[in-house]
Amino acid sequence: MEQIITCKLKLILTEEQKSDLLYTINQYNLAMNFVLQDNFTDKLTNDVKLHHKYYTIIKEKFQLNSQTAINVNRQCSSIYRTRWTRAKTKRDHSIFEKPPVYKALTMKYTLNRNVSIFKEGMLLSISSLNNRIKYIQLKGWKKHYDLIQHCKLSDPLLKYDKNKKEFYLLLPITVNIEDQKHKSIIGLDSGIRNPIVAASQNEVKFYDKPEIIKERKTRLKEMRQELHSKGTRSSKRRLKSMSRRERLFVSDWSHCLAKQVISDFPSALFIMEDLTDIRQNTSTFRKEKEDRRQREQWNFVEIQDKIAYKSVLYSGIRTEKIDPAYTSQTCPECGYVSEDNRSKGSEIFTCQNCGLTKNADEVGAINIRFKGLTVSQPHCSERQTSSNKPTNLFVGS
Repeated sequence: MEQIITCKLKLILTEEQKSDLLYTINQYNLAMNFVLQDNFTDKLTNDVKLHHKYYTIIKEKFQLNSQTAINVNRQCSSIYRTRWTRAKTKRDHSIFEKPPVYKALTMKYTLNRNVSIFKEGMLLSISSLNNRIKYIQLKGWKKHYDLIQHCKLSDPLLKYDKNKKEFYLLLPITVNIEDQKHKSIIGLDSGIRNPIVAASQNEVKFYDKPEIIKERKTRLKEMRQELHSKGTRSSKRRLKSMSRRERLFVSDWSHCLAKQVISDFPSALFIMEDLTDIRQNTSTFRKEKEDRRQREQWNFVEIQDKIAYKSVLYSGIRTEKIDPAYTSQTCPECGYVSEDNRSKGSEIFTCQNCGLTKNADEVGAINIRFKGLTVSQPHCSERQTSSNKPTNLFVGS
């Protein structure tokens, strides 16, 4: 099987080279916003039509080279395709009230055309508006160096870090991994109180947020409130810096959590909930302020994605997602399904039929695992004993 990972490589540049690349990115951004604005009336998503309409204009107005002009049209069409998809799936056409704005200081490059990578010396050759910058040294993680030598490379993204005043190359690489057979099935329940609860055949493990993370997020929330009340330009700059630090902080914690789950259950098939549109289906406006903040900052997608790709990368096993319907209302002992088994917001599950009392997240993880047993591949070495009760679990009373 194949797994795509992104390598982050720092470009060692002179001040003059940085100035050239920054000017190129700014012109790229202007071209992107021009096409996004002008295309707002027609909302075209076809690359060919956008190419015929804007290719010559982009080259003449923004002095971009041919391949960069093509990438502008491709990226603009992708942005509008994403918006059409959101409008159809969420039935929300308010996203078309005004045209999208491209603010990121990033630029799409095409491998072996306007950018080239020399694997042996980890050198880069990249095009700017003024000239072709050659023999740029790339600096990154040694493990990424080894992967780049043997794996397939894809079109990279050039990113400018405004705080550090440095350029980075985000290079996707495709890693070929031998498909492995799973030896056990693990159900993963995603929650706000417990980010992950894992249920195996013999045990249930809770993965909670460390107290230091809770304290830090609370402290950042209080600092944001103070800065919002000031409203000065310096406070807005500080808010942007804090938001970036918090995103990196949460992302690092999510990486550590995902790796811990993979390490605790080697060679396991992980069954997770399909939580698509969970935010739209969960009302938060009637919640208490702190509860609403916790729900809106719930990073379940990030955690699930990191577990999914790490499972493939380290174990060679793909994760699966199941419909989570009734997993929080079903008794894992007798199979009785009722809304009364768990009241909204309660941490305790109490079966109204057999009287079983357990932690609600634990019950959810067990039921997710039982559902996974019905869809798992037949070569799993884990035996289904009578204690699993997968056959009568979802037969409602």
